Amino acid sequence: MSIELVETEIRKFLSTPESDVICLSGRWGVGKTFAWNRYLRGAQSKGKIALKRYSYVSLFGIDSLAELKYSIFENSVRSSDIGVEPSLETLQSNTVAVAERLGRKGLWFIQQLPRVKNYVGGLGPVWFLSVKETIVCIDDIERPGRNLSVRDVLGLVSTLKEQKKCKVALILNDEALEDEAEFRKYYEKVVDTSLTFAPSPEECARIALSDDTKSRKLLAENCVTLGISNIRLIKKIERSVLGIESMLAQFDEQVLRQTIQSLTLFGWSIYEPSSAPPLDYLKARGAAYFGIAKKAVSEREAAWNALLSVYEFSGTDELDLVLLDGIQNGFFDPSLVQKHASALNDKIKATKLDRSFLDAWEMYHDSFEDNQDEVLDAMYQSFFKAVRYITPVNMSSTVSMFKALGRSEQAAEMIRHYVTSRGENRELFDLRNYPFSSDVTDPDVVQAFQDKYTTFRNAGNATTTLLRMAHSNGWNPEDITTLCTLPVDDYYQIFKSHRGDDLRKIIKVCLQFDVIGNATPDMKEISKRAKDALKRIGQESAINARRVKYYGVEVKGTGPTV
Repeated sequence: MSIELVETEIRKFLSTPESDVICLSGRWGVGKTFAWNRYLRGAQSKGKIALKRYSYVSLFGIDSLAELKYSIFENSVRSSDIGVEPSLETLQSNTVAVAERLGRKGLWFIQQLPRVKNYVGGLGPVWFLSVKETIVCIDDIERPGRNLSVRDVLGLVSTLKEQKKCKVALILNDEALEDEAEFRKYYEKVVDTSLTFAPSPEECARIALSDDTKSRKLLAENCVTLGISNIRLIKKIERSVLGIESMLAQFDEQVLRQTIQSLTLFGWSIYEPSSAPPLDYLKARGAAYFGIAKKAVSEREAAWNALLSVYEFSGTDELDLVLLDGIQNGFFDPSLVQKHASALNDKIKATKLDRSFLDAWEMYHDSFEDNQDEVLDAMYQSFFKAVRYITPVNMSSTVSMFKALGRSEQAAEMIRHYVTSRGENRELFDLRNYPFSSDVTDPDVVQAFQDKYTTFRNAGNATTTLLRMAHSNGWNPEDITTLCTLPVDDYYQIFKSHRGDDLRKIIKVCLQFDVIGNATPDMKEISKRAKDALKRIGQESAINARRVKYYGVEVKGTGPTV
């Protein structure tokens, strides 16, 4: 049944004074109550509600017929006040109506407020006297208390219609009825109009989300692409989006777009696990997209892969892990969001200048043409351009593909270039602390990363040695042996990672061997390697060329240095 037809019938129900019963059914989460309230407020704003009073009651937790009667009375408000929560003031107004019917004895009932609810068992029928010519919405029909039967509820509905001249709307999840046979037996006798609420993903997005902000528009598009038809879920995801939106205001719009894409997918996976790909599958998506499947793909996984390709979700990154924690915890850590969003922002800016690596992988995924050489050539050429923004997972997967397709030499060349180009990033090569290390599977890549990280550990030991030598103004033979064999890359890393007094002391220790008498060849080698590292630093920029000249290192081709 289309939601246009459902809306038409509900509006007709609200706008006529005749007593009748309407039932709105559908599976959990599709937004039956949300839609009912939306149509109700729409009719109210247009003055299209025929009866003057309205009462909403959920059967969840109501354990007796007397309690249900009292709840209908307690929650009754004027139709013009729909949207305002029932309060002590509205309860007092309702009680006055009862008192007027009871005469002078009614004064006692008013004096019991707000303690009146303690007497529901004995007074339920009395309070129920004032309920007439009212629109009564009874929600969660499938979840009454243990002592309240469906038969009693539908009997009361019949009374409201026949004797109280009320209009009654029933809302239920028909998939969760415990005694469906009993329900259907009385349902046929009581309900006049039966509506099934089964909105499409497009209709759910339109009902749940306004289009007043870019974020909500993006969220709606994502929900439709994934086929989400659960309004409760959409509203939960919306809460996450609104919670993080302001944290991303300073970044490129694509950061917000990718964040909303991930939040939608993760929210679907968490809150609707029977339909969505599981989180572990999503976390492994990067290795599956940028590489070769480790095992046979099941029919379900094949369907997920097809959906995620249309959704343009190629993999989970470190910002995604922060988002995932935020959804599960109910809040986001601003410092972690800023840190990883900033890294993504830099990557996006670089990709805008040159997205050739991603284009090459899209060439691989987007057809079944016999174009192996064309695809591999494009990947190889673009790899060297985009190397600073290629993740270890993508690196491993690319190398594995080149090996599998007969280009092992190029694979080895890419590994060497990656390590050289990213050599200053100690954290990058520490696979132990990389959240996706299990997806870095190529043995040559793993070994290259381990070897490179070992040099950083050596550099750490060398730093300790240099600082100790600076403070003690002395050294031992082991210190000289350590420092004279230390690679220039390590000296470079040490100089780049220090500043201030520590940096000055370290350089002083390294260069002191140029001026001491009887310096051994090993001592002079320390000074030579340190100067080679300083020269490399000076070649990075004009300002660094000026800085290293202070230490006697001349760099040509970087502009004036004096």
